[in-house]
Amino acid sequence: MEVMAISILGGRMEKDAFEILRGNAKAVTAVVKKFEEVVKAYFIDQDTEKAETLGRELSKLETKADGGRRDFLALLNRGAFLPAVRGDLAWLAERLDRVADTAEGAMRVLLLRKHLATELRKVEKKNKKIKDIEERLFKMAGTTTATVELLQESVESLTINIDDALRKAHDVDNLEHQVDLIEGSIVNDVYELEKLFSPLSVVQLIDFIRRFGNISDRAEDMSDSMAILAMTLTV
Repeated sequence: MEVMAISILGGRMEKDAFEILRGNAKAVTAVVKKFEEVVKAYFIDQDTEKAETLGRELSKLETKADGGRRDFLALLNRGAFLPAVRGDLAWLAERLDRVADTAEGAMRVLLLRKHLATELRKVEKKNKKIKDIEERLFKMAGTTTATVELLQESVESLTINIDDALRKAHDVDNLEHQVDLIEGSIVNDVYELEKLFSPLSVVQLIDFIRRFGNISDRAEDMSDSMAILAMTLTV
């Protein structure tokens, strides 16, 4: 039988706290969606100015998400929820925040490397595989967004149907694995074609790809925390 409710949400403060957490999950998703737009502008549209504009928008969204985390923790400090679950909830909020932090960090690393964009354009003329790599980076961004959207849905389900929240958390793990596969194939191809690039560009591109992949890794970390929290909150 599916678990349909959480017993500790009787108080006004607890309900307010979960409303903030749901809003924060939505804000984190907005950050990752904006990151996907940055990737498209940089690699597909080949428009670094547009990517920089989107990057500034991303930073504003991340600041908003960080504010939601602080508001949630403030309610915990004021006594929301039983002491036995406050630690798990605080850890959950921190892990959610890391998703947005990681996306912003990857964005900043990418936009600082303007020489890489120039070299990609030059190398693309020599080998059509470069265009394929760029298209797969955009695909990776879309799958990363889908992973974080599922994480948001899992958070939203916590106060409605815990079994559904757990299923979605499990689906986050599956999508994260898909991101890993895309990341691995891109890294392999970059190394296969590394002679077309300067050594510095290879290092920079691989570094960005790894940071990019860490976004979905952080989402998976949170999905694991969701499973632990769900067991704690089950009626």
